[in-house]
Order: sequence, then C-alpha cells, then structure tokens
Amino acid sequence: MSSQTEKAMDLAANYLSYKARTASEMVIYLRKKNVADADIDYVMEKLREYRYVDDESYLKNYVENNRQLTYYGTKRLLQDLKRRGISDDLLRTLGDLFPSAAEYQCCMTVAVKNLKLLNGKPVLEKRKKLYDKLARMGFSRDMAMDVIRELNLAEEPVELSGEEIAVAEKKVLEKLNQDYQKYERQYLKKGFIGRDLENRIIRSLMGRKYPYEMIKDKLREMKEEKE
Repeated sequence: MSSQTEKAMDLAANYLSYKARTASEMVIYLRKKNVADADIDYVMEKLREYRYVDDESYLKNYVENNRQLTYYGTKRLLQDLKRRGISDDLLRTLGDLFPSAAEYQCCMTVAVKNLKLLNGKPVLEKRKKLYDKLARMGFSRDMAMDVIRELNLAEEPVELSGEEIAVAEKKVLEKLNQDYQKYERQYLKKGFIGRDLENRIIRSLMGRKYPYEMIKDKLREMKEEKE
C-alpha cells in the first residue's frame, strides 16, 4: 500500500468515526480531499469488504432511527436519502422498512408534541399550524388531515403548578447527570476522547429522549468544571 493510499484510508476512517456514511458521501468527501481516483477505488473496495460502508445497512438504520427519534414522513425521508446518494433500487424498499402504519404513528407523535405547544390558541389556528408542521415533516396531505381529525383540538393540556414543574425538572436533570456519567465512562473505556467522545455522548443522550438544549447545557457545565 502506497503512502497516498494509506493516507486515503486514514481520511476515510476519520470521516467514519463521527457517524455512518453512505458510499456516495464517502466518495465525495475523498474527492474534496484531492484523493486520486485509483486510491478512492481501493479505499471503497476495502470499506465495502469490511462493511464499514454499506448503503443497505445505512438505510435500515436511518429508518429505524427515524421511527424512534426524528419522526419524518416518507416524503422527507426520500428527499434526505436521495441527497445522501442512496440508490433508487434501495429506495424502492423504503415501503417495506417504513410501512404506512409506522409512518402514521410518527405523524401522530409529531402532532401530539406540537399540539402541546399550541395551548390556548384557537382551534382553527391549531389546525393550520399542525398541518403546516406535518407537511414540512414530509407527511402526505391525507395522512396529516387524518391525524388532525383524530385529535381533540379543543381539549387543553393539564397545567402543572410552578412547584410541580420545578420537581419534574429536577428529576430530569438528576437522571441526565446519571446518564451523562454512565456514557462518559463507557466511551472513555473504549478510547474515545475530545470531540469524538462528545459526539457519542450527545447521540446516546438524544437516544434517551433528552432535549438537545439540555444536553448542550450539560456539556458546557462539564467543560467549565474541568477547566
């Protein structure tokens, strides 16, 4: 292996250390780094051989992550996956990986979460804002309208007292502290440091449904303590 090929392998490994990549994303990245085509071909062959780059697995994981975290509709998924270079042949399997029942559940999850933010608004305004949000998230008109009709837009969420909110927030923060320490120990033992360590902790905490801003606040707090 030449020094240039070895350098290309190092670039690819570093690019993969942050998150999974599609074959198209990897090729584009290496070209931006001025890697020769012959070296790119060699690197891609090895990455596929070791299954470090596998578009089929990438698609399956992407869809599963969407069902648990991001809750996009099919239109948005297709748009994002095409941009990442997933082939049309693989995209044709999206209906099997993300059937209408699963998409409907994602649509309902988004609607319920956003309805809570519209407390006190008139019903017509709630309906419009919910529809606009669902459309931006990639759900079809018919599915969005079916979900909105299923919700009771006139029903207001139960208001918590200031004391109840404070207690709830304290419990969430305590649990966040525990989970942060757990993931930090876990990834430090695996040898992750710096930005890579931080990214993995963020992803793990997001998987536990903590708000992103709360996670960032926690990271800032830990940096300040270490300084």
